[in-house]
Amino acid sequence: MVRGRRESHWLVIRRCLAILNRVQRGPAGWKELVQAVLDQEGDDAYGGAEGRPLRRRLENDLKRIRQSLMIELYFDRQAGGYVIRDTWLPLLNLPDEDLATIAWLEQTFGHDSPQHDEVHALLGRLRFLLSPERRARIERCRTALSLDLGQRDEDRISPAVWDGLTRALTQRRRVEFYYLSPEYEDGLPRRHVVDPDERYFDTVRGHYYLRGWCRYVVGPAGRQELNEYIYYRLGRMSDLRVLPDKLPPSLPNARRYSVVYELAPQVARLGITRHREIEIEAVERREDGSAVVRGTTDSIFWAVQSLMHYRHTCRVLGGPEMLREMRATVQKMAQMYAQDK
Repeated sequence: MVRGRRESHWLVIRRCLAILNRVQRGPAGWKELVQAVLDQEGDDAYGGAEGRPLRRRLENDLKRIRQSLMIELYFDRQAGGYVIRDTWLPLLNLPDEDLATIAWLEQTFGHDSPQHDEVHALLGRLRFLLSPERRARIERCRTALSLDLGQRDEDRISPAVWDGLTRALTQRRRVEFYYLSPEYEDGLPRRHVVDPDERYFDTVRGHYYLRGWCRYVVGPAGRQELNEYIYYRLGRMSDLRVLPDKLPPSLPNARRYSVVYELAPQVARLGITRHREIEIEAVERREDGSAVVRGTTDSIFWAVQSLMHYRHTCRVLGGPEMLREMRATVQKMAQMYAQDK
């Protein structure tokens, strides 16, 4: 009798582990969870139950996972299946050298790197399964790598901003802060509510940035819903507050904009430069030595900034948002210099 009860307890534990193993692979419906259990434990894992009794036994296992293992496993309508929202019991632990490697990979695979989205998605899944303390060690490694690069601007980054971001990134929490952007003609900062994604050092511009999913901005005109990624310069952030809101397992995918531009022969023949802000997908070489480059970006503003350094040797051909912004920028510059005559 005693032995039977012990085997039953271990069977329940193994069923819960089978469920957790399946959802770590991606969202799964209840039938997929049941099938994962049956594949691991055999057809008698739920005593041959079918229909509602089977669904009820699965729900009991999900309840055990939430209450006993302290892993928030719930059905997500948007994802179309059960997902892990959060975990108070870490599902993964790694040695310090692996955490240092994760930090190095995050720092090395910038937005201009091949397979950036796929690499950062993988690293994000690893981070999610670690404890807050181990995620904090990754942030400390990233900080050490960034400091080695050397800040080359006059920004003064508030310790409260830096430390608050570190805490938000390790605890996966939402933040709000005031941000002073040069786009604000009144010179007043706006309050931004953001899901932080990545803090990094830009070796070209010499600034520290936060890439985050901006939910909304509050300014003189009231609240403006944005729901898009913004690159924030840390030196322009102030009064940062870490909110109690926990981030979802994964942030939304960035909207991608088409970018098509032509490089003059004197530039193209020396090779095509890859920019952090533009993911190049194809290069068409022409007989005269010029080249047409096609790609995408998640930030029209930064893509324009990157191409401006070519000056007259680069002409934007598309997509529509990119071309519109470049035309507006060039027209404003032309008007500014025309006034000096």
